[in-house]
This record gives sequence, structure tokens and C-alpha cells, in this order.
Amino acid sequence: MDETSPLVSPERAQPPDYTFPSGSGAHFPQVPGGAVRVAAAAGSGPSPPGSPGHDRERQPLLDRARGAAAQGQTQTVAAQAQALAAQAAAAAHAAQAHRERNEFPEDPEFEAVVRQAELAIERCIFPERIYQGSSGSYFVKDPQGRIIAVFKPKNEEPYGHLNPKWTKWLQKLCCPCCFGRDCLVLNQGYLSEAGASLVDQKLELNIVPRTKVVYLASETFNYSAIDRVKSRGKRLALEKVPKVGQRFNRIGLPPKVGSFQLFVEGYKDADYWLRRFEAEPLPENTNRQLLLQFERLVVLDYIIRNTDRGNDNWLIKYDCPMDSSSSRILNLTQALKDNKSPLHLVQMPPVIVETARSHQRSSSESYTQSFQSRKPFFSWW
Repeated sequence: MDETSPLVSPERAQPPDYTFPSGSGAHFPQVPGGAVRVAAAAGSGPSPPGSPGHDRERQPLLDRARGAAAQGQTQTVAAQAQALAAQAAAAAHAAQAHRERNEFPEDPEFEAVVRQAELAIERCIFPERIYQGSSGSYFVKDPQGRIIAVFKPKNEEPYGHLNPKWTKWLQKLCCPCCFGRDCLVLNQGYLSEAGASLVDQKLELNIVPRTKVVYLASETFNYSAIDRVKSRGKRLALEKVPKVGQRFNRIGLPPKVGSFQLFVEGYKDADYWLRRFEAEPLPENTNRQLLLQFERLVVLDYIIRNTDRGNDNWLIKYDCPMDSSSSRILNLTQALKDNKSPLHLVQMPPVIVETARSHQRSSSESYTQSFQSRKPFFSWW
């Protein structure tokens, strides 16, 4: 049906006006299926910019779809980040457990010493605290009770919160500007100990005992009251309710990280020997060897930037040559074996013990014994 047909409705003949003023007399055109556009009132303005209707009306449908997709991607990225964080935490926990096992495949001898220390602690042969120095350090022993190493925990260093030397804590509290050295990194002394040993090995100076980072736990270490209470509570739970106690990751005290330095025997503080060398000068050859070793120490301190080198923190081992008193002891021992009288003793020649000179190097020294026949050693005429 076209517009010129006589059957066209009169209302269709003229296009309706869908816009009408608002008010009490406003009316909607009664057209089935018609659409109307309501004009705004004279005093009313557009919707507030922050209203949901305003944003929803002005947002295209395509942007809405993009926003939903972006929100879904954000949730997916967040879930992936949480999964990666969980994996990183599990890997860190596994690495920490591996470090606490104190495994050193590159140095089996050092690992064997650490195993001896752990076995001694299990047998209640605990490390003994060293009362010298400004931090908590301990003599570690083997199952036979012999000192085999020196252990310095991280949290018992001069700046550590569990330093057992309360005098240093008081000095830090009252005179913070006079405590320690500004060039030191806080709570990193144990790494400096291990680093010095590593540099010594790389340069082949052989003046620093082997030192590595080790985890140890012992009743004699300085723990906080909370750690000790938790340890006792876990042990009590394991005894009373084994099913509950077996679920704990650790029953005893938590292990402490620190430097583990092998103990060297026969050494004394350099201050002791230097004072003695002033009174009793060394032979020229021995003095040259001491000077060479000291120059190596200076080179090492320069490389690692050590600023705490005093005569009380480096050691010297010196085997004194046998003197006349040793000859007297040998004469007396021989006289007692032979049932000699005092007269025979004073008439015996002195015994001279010397180190045998050999062109071949050997791990053990040999000695030669000779008798002096010029004059009796114990004589007064």
C-alpha cells in the first residue's frame, strides 16, 4: 500500500510529532508500536557524570566487551602470579632445607669435620662459648671432646640482636657514634669470614684456615625466650601426643647460620710471640720466613679491605729450638734408666739433639742425637 492509496489512515497521512513538551497536559500519541522521544524539562539538566546511567549510556557496547575481556585477563594474570609466588616459596624452602644439611661435595674433608660436630651435638657435647671478643663465638668439639672448629653465628655478631656480650650492647646503646666501624655491613661478618678464606684459597696464600657458611643448632647458643619455649612445647607435644608432634617440621631449636672455621693447634696470639721475639731475636732465616708470611697477610687484608687487624687476632706457630735444659732432661732420663748415681750424672756428657738435614721433603721431621765429649755438662770445676 503506498501513500496515495485511499485506504491510508488519516494519522499516517501526516507524520506524527513524537516530541512533545513535558507537563501536566502532555500526552503520548496513541500509535501502536510507535516510539516517542520525551523532551527534557525546562529546569532539569543532563545526568550527573558519575551516575551509572550516564556512564552506561555513553559507553559503547564494544568498549563494554573489551572491559570484560581486560578484567578476565587481569584475573588470569593475578592467578598466574600467585602460582609463581607459591612455586618460588616452595623452591626457597627446599633451598633452605638443602643448605641446612651442610653438604660440601667440593670439600669432603671439611664436610667430614662438620659431620663430627653435628654428631657431638647429638651426643650432648655442646659447643663452648669463647668469652674473649665482642661477639658470640664458640669452640665446636668432636665426639671425643676435642676442639675442631670455631663457630660464629650471624645473629650473635656485635650488631646482632642476640649478642651475648652485654657490655657491647650497652656501649652501642649509650655511645652509638663510638661503636664499631662505619665501613662494615651490619650482620654480614660471617660472610666476611668465609669470603676471606675463599680469597686465600684462590690466591694460594695458605694463611687462613678453611672457613665456610654452616647451619648449627645447640643448647649453648644464645636463643630468644620465644624460641626456647616453642622448642620445649614441641618436645612435650611429641611425648604426650605423638600424632600431633610428628606433624611439626622441626622439634628442636632452629639452626643458626654462621661461619665455621677449622681449628688450628699449636698457635698462639701474635702479641705473645712478638714480645718474646723482642727479648729473644730470631735467627736470620726464621726472621725472613716470618716477614714473608706477614707480607702475605698484608696483601690479603688489602684485597678484602680488612680494617680490624691487631696483634690479638692473628696467630703464630713457632717451634723453639731445643736448648740446654732439654739436654739436662735427656741426661737425667738416661741416668735414671741406667741407675746412675749423682756423681755419674754430673760426669755424663751433654746430649745434643739436632734436626736432620735432608734434601728430600718429607711430612715428618727426623732428629739426630750426638754426645759432647769436651767437658761434662753438669760440673762446677
